[in-house]
Amino acid sequence: MVHRANFSFLIIALFLFACRASRPVPNNAPVTSRDAVWNAAAMTRLEKKLEYLREKYHIPGISAGVVNEQKLVWKKGFGYADLEKQTAPDENTVYQVASVTKTFGSIILMQQVQAGKVSLDDPIGKYGINLGARWGSDPRIKVRHLLTHTAMGSMFNSYKPGYVFRYNGSWYNELGKVIAQSSGHTFGELLMEQIIRPLSLKSTAPSTDDSVCFALTGYDKGTFMQRVAKPYDWKNKQLQPITFSYGFGPAAGIMSNVADLAVYSTAIDQKMFLADSTWEKVFTPYVTPKGKTIQYALGWYVKYYKGVKVMWHTGWWTGYSALFVKIPERDLTFIILANSQDLSRPFYHLVKPLPGIGMFNPFRRNLNKTLRASAFGEAFLDHFLE
Repeated sequence: MVHRANFSFLIIALFLFACRASRPVPNNAPVTSRDAVWNAAAMTRLEKKLEYLREKYHIPGISAGVVNEQKLVWKKGFGYADLEKQTAPDENTVYQVASVTKTFGSIILMQQVQAGKVSLDDPIGKYGINLGARWGSDPRIKVRHLLTHTAMGSMFNSYKPGYVFRYNGSWYNELGKVIAQSSGHTFGELLMEQIIRPLSLKSTAPSTDDSVCFALTGYDKGTFMQRVAKPYDWKNKQLQPITFSYGFGPAAGIMSNVADLAVYSTAIDQKMFLADSTWEKVFTPYVTPKGKTIQYALGWYVKYYKGVKVMWHTGWWTGYSALFVKIPERDLTFIILANSQDLSRPFYHLVKPLPGIGMFNPFRRNLNKTLRASAFGEAFLDHFLE
């Protein structure tokens, strides 16, 4: 009798469970992870956060976008591309992207490496590079060291290259000599031939202040400048328009917009430009002779966040700043461009030189190595990876 009762209870329980499972999911049921970040309410919260940060950091205008499944699935302009004219920015607004240019420079250089025209272990003297001061054309300094910002060393290791990460955009720019000597073409020429024209990037160009390289585009400068956000700086508690001349090379000087950078990002995801094995090297962090893994690979910052590989580069210079982030495992790219330097300022530690030591102050803090140093980067990570 007891067994029969237990069996009856089991039948009733299974019946109730089947009925419950067959019911439609109620409207308040938990949403999927993708829905949680992509639904309209969630994206509105992200937009409000970015607008809050724009105002907090006194940035006149921002253009932002997210790439997913090889499409620019979200794009938004905040503030003004031109305060005086009250012009709103969008995904087509052009900005100086500053050091995001280094990711392009890496591709062009690695094409020469892949073709066997350059070795990353070539001494810099082979290409007529002289870094001046105590470094000069030291044969111990290789092309690889310029590409990974490990050429400088420190006073604690007698300035031996390869052991210490010291971000140096000027030295990275010397890679233009490696590119020119090995290929017979300037970086600007190869940029147009290998990346800009094949991808039909209509708003990506060498700096308009470099008349020779900008002329490679065939664009009319006046017409192009109509699409460019006006640069500003926060001074004396107000935004002021500024003028500044921007150079061009493998380290900085490309002008672009969110729409074009989304296409560029997709091309990287599709592993265009380089062989798969070369791309793997590009996104593998540099390891010092002592076995220490630094935060920089070949033209990209690479770190893991909660077990997920995150690659990015900042851009920062007078009047403009940028942030370009890729998370391949989640099929996500975040692009955000601004017409003041304050989008990326938290990454850069500006210090006054010590008397008698100069700018090579060994006690200065290095360029921030975490994406969360930027409130904008943090907002992106918190929205998509939390």
